[in-house]
Amino acid sequence: MTAIVTPGDVTGDGNADVLTRDTLGRLWLYPGNGARGVSARRQIGGGWNGYMVTHAANMNGAGRPDLLARDSAGVLWLYPLSGNAVFGTRTKMGTGWNGYTIMGPGDVSGDGNPDVLGRNATGGLRLYRCNGLGGMGGGTMMSTGWQGMTALVTPGNWDRAAGNDVLARDTLGKMWLYPGNNMGTMGGFGMPRQIGSGWQGMTYIG
Repeated sequence: MTAIVTPGDVTGDGNADVLTRDTLGRLWLYPGNGARGVSARRQIGGGWNGYMVTHAANMNGAGRPDLLARDSAGVLWLYPLSGNAVFGTRTKMGTGWNGYTIMGPGDVSGDGNPDVLGRNATGGLRLYRCNGLGGMGGGTMMSTGWQGMTALVTPGNWDRAAGNDVLARDTLGKMWLYPGNNMGTMGGFGMPRQIGSGWQGMTYIG
């Protein structure tokens, strides 16, 4: 598998699912069974080679978590999901996304709509506020110094506190929690705290 995505429940059965892409560019759904496992997979797409794929929250209001995909030209696309992991028509979200690490954390700005986070090549973390209807505004710089992180994860409201959070692994394999604070339109994160170590051997964290 050349990509693994953990979008949440895309089938509508109440269980979180896993999506993967194989070397032929096929997209596979592994339905979660609610018992720490997955059921038999099924193919839900093809032609995904050349795309960077990540999960996002319900960005268009259709009721399922969606996918974000960046193509080789740096165009960012929204692939909406509905029903039992059925794709709708994709929409163009923006251009110039080459060199970015892209995340769909849900709402981090506190306005009730899901957002997009993008880390650029120099370690700047930008917030892109979305309108809940599949549209996205321009980016606002939230913070800098993220270039040393070797993995970024958006698990939702991990600490069950003020807002959606970010987990980050550093070069020493330490795992850090950046708690979301939903502080106004800029969004933001509180002071990080270490929550684990020894994660340097993991090739995927989701």
